[in-house]
Amino acid sequence: QACRSRPGGAACSRRPTPFVPQRQRCLRRVFAGSMQKAFGRSPTFLVGTETQRHNLEQLHRREQHLAEQYQKNKPLCFSGGAYQQTHPGKVAEGHIDADVTLVSPMLVGVADGVSQIAEYGIDPSELPKELLKACEELALTQLMPDNMKLPQGLYKGPIPLMREAFEATEALGSTTALLAVLDNSTVIHGKLHPMIAVLSVGDCEILVLRHLQGNGLEAVFHTEMQRRMIG
Repeated sequence: QACRSRPGGAACSRRPTPFVPQRQRCLRRVFAGSMQKAFGRSPTFLVGTETQRHNLEQLHRREQHLAEQYQKNKPLCFSGGAYQQTHPGKVAEGHIDADVTLVSPMLVGVADGVSQIAEYGIDPSELPKELLKACEELALTQLMPDNMKLPQGLYKGPIPLMREAFEATEALGSTTALLAVLDNSTVIHGKLHPMIAVLSVGDCEILVLRHLQGNGLEAVFHTEMQRRMIG
């Protein structure tokens, strides 16, 4: 029904609905069905459980491989802390606590000064403190990445680092020394492989633990205590 406005009033006129023959209606339905088959939704189907599990495992392996490759190609650093407690025997005998620890991004260390030299008027903690402080300064200079780039040619290993640090000390005394150095300059087949170098002099010990896939820890590395009797 259509209405049009005229002068003096409104007039309405009714238009008849066009007649569509029955055969033409059937052809339209057939054409619509053909279009739905050609461009409509794909039929629903179920993927077997085993196939889904296999595809999911392959996806997890691929993600794990990419994650490992990403981790291997980026510099690492230590994130740790230190806890010290004086031996009860030393406390009972009145000895000075000469144990010193160091935790830095590129280096962790322990130096245990010989307390008996206090009998000669020497502070047994001075040499361990000075030695580890010198090691820390050298590690920051030689091993700390600067804008994702490592200084070339400065770090030559834990032994030269310890030797240079000891030569920089002035305090008298005797101490053990244990260092774990994180080296980000090792490249294998063009890829960065951060490694830990360990130096041990004396009876201190380092123990490296690794998380298992389930629960618990596994010991993967440890040093042996070194003692030498003189006289």
